[in-house]
Amino acid sequence: MKNGILSFKFVIRQLFLIKLVKRLSANQINRIKDLAKEGVSIRKIAEIFNVSKSTVYYHAKDYCRKMTRLNLDLLSEWERGYIIGLFLGDGDINKGRKNPRYVVRFTFDAKRDKDISLRLRQIFEKGYKKVSIFRRNNTLIAKVCSKELVKYIQRFVGYRREGTEQEKKLKIRKDWTVDFQYGVLAGIIDSDGHVHKHLGTEIKIVSPSIFKGIVNLLRRLGIKAKIKRRLEEKSYSKKIKYTVYIPSAEMKLHKSRICSVKFYRFHKL
Repeated sequence: MKNGILSFKFVIRQLFLIKLVKRLSANQINRIKDLAKEGVSIRKIAEIFNVSKSTVYYHAKDYCRKMTRLNLDLLSEWERGYIIGLFLGDGDINKGRKNPRYVVRFTFDAKRDKDISLRLRQIFEKGYKKVSIFRRNNTLIAKVCSKELVKYIQRFVGYRREGTEQEKKLKIRKDWTVDFQYGVLAGIIDSDGHVHKHLGTEIKIVSPSIFKGIVNLLRRLGIKAKIKRRLEEKSYSKKIKYTVYIPSAEMKLHKSRICSVKFYRFHKL
């Protein structure tokens, strides 16, 4: 008798789900799939369309990502440093105000930086962490939901208030390995750098905190670089723009340790 009641409840539930499914238009169903591909949670999508989470999963089960914990121990020192360097230029953290959430986003140029987003995905997947990569207008966004990643980044990147804005600051420590430092530099180059065809590399930033961190990092690695400071008079904020130039000879000398994606575009190792 008990089994019969359970079977009856199961049938009623399935019929109820089918009824809900039929209420959605083809455009709504496609939109649900697109949001799932972008990494939006089932709960959030259900709220947007005012349907049950089961209904969302019914349509988007092929695109919903199973949550996994990031295992940083599986990554090399260089890969760990690369994540930090890339975050300095292109990353941001959304921890949520009301409900705790740990989301890290990396924003790239959709036309030029697809190879960088794929490098980042390979690194995270090596640590058994899924990454959602999707396009939004002219940008490519790599989204990672991970409490472990947020805590890891906060160990190496701090924030300081500069006027009305908060600026990132690289927390350089004496116990960093050489490989980790090269990884940080590669990430910085792939986010804020420009590698010329002759392999000379420019890193342009407006943050004095990040600028100091880059200069300190280059000194520790023994990489010679030229430094420029220029006031942007045409800019409304009139901020100082910092340029760090690494000559081609230095880039070639350290090429096997830096290994940035932008360097690969012109020079195959």
